[in-house]
Amino acid sequence: MRGSSYSVLLLKLDEFIRKYYKNQLIRGAIYTVGVVAAFYLFSALVEYFGQLNTVGRAILFYSFVLLSLSILVKFIIQPLAALLKLGKVISHETAAQIIGQHFTDVKDKLINTLQLHQQLEKKSFNEELILASIDQKIIELKPVPFTSAVDLRENFKYARLAMIPLGIIIVLLLWIPSLLTESSKRILAYDQVFDPVAPFAYTITSGKLETPAQQDYVLQVKTSGSEIPDQVFIDIDGNKFRLNK
Repeated sequence: MRGSSYSVLLLKLDEFIRKYYKNQLIRGAIYTVGVVAAFYLFSALVEYFGQLNTVGRAILFYSFVLLSLSILVKFIIQPLAALLKLGKVISHETAAQIIGQHFTDVKDKLINTLQLHQQLEKKSFNEELILASIDQKIIELKPVPFTSAVDLRENFKYARLAMIPLGIIIVLLLWIPSLLTESSKRILAYDQVFDPVAPFAYTITSGKLETPAQQDYVLQVKTSGSEIPDQVFIDIDGNKFRLNK
C-alpha cells in the first residue's frame, strides 16, 4: 500500500513532466515561426533594397538556413524527443523544484518526500519511520494538482508576437508581392549574377502596336518610378531612335 502511494506520486510527477514538455513544444513552435518569419522578412528587405552581390546573398542564405536549423533543433526537436522519452528528460527532483515555484507551500514537502525515498533505498535509516513520514507527506500532497503549475494558455501572448512578422509578410504579398518573391528568388540563386533593377519602368500608352504598311505610327511611352530617365531610346533591328520628351 505504501509503495503504491509513492508510485501514484511519481505518476503525478510524470504527468507534470509530459505537460511541461508539451508546453515547451507549443512555445517552441511559436518561437520558431516568429523568429524564422522575422529573419526571412529581414533578409528579403535587405536584398530588395540593397541588391546585394553574390557574396552578400550567400551570407543571407546560409545565415537563414543555419538559424532555422538551430531554432528547429532547440525549440522543436529537443522538446519533442523529451516528450517521447527519446532524449534527456528532467528528473523528478527538477520537476519538484518547478512545481514548488508555483505551489510554494508544498515545495519542501515534495522535495523532502523524494529525498526520504532515496534514503529508504540506501537502508541506512529506520525503515518504518521513513515510510511513515513518506506516507504522511503523500497524503498532504495528494490534493495538489501538479499539472496546473504549467498553464498552456500563457502561450497566447507569445503567439500574438509571432503574428507580427507573419502579418507583415501577408500584407506585402497582397500589396507588393514582388518585394518578397523577387528578392527570395535572388537569395535562393545566390551564386548567380543579376543585373540591378532599374529605378523606373516603361508603359506603352499608344494602344495596339499595329499600323498599316507605309504609314507613320506614333509610339507613346510613359515612364514611372523613383527616377525618371532624361532620354529614352527604342531599338529597331539594331538601330536606336531617341524618343521625344
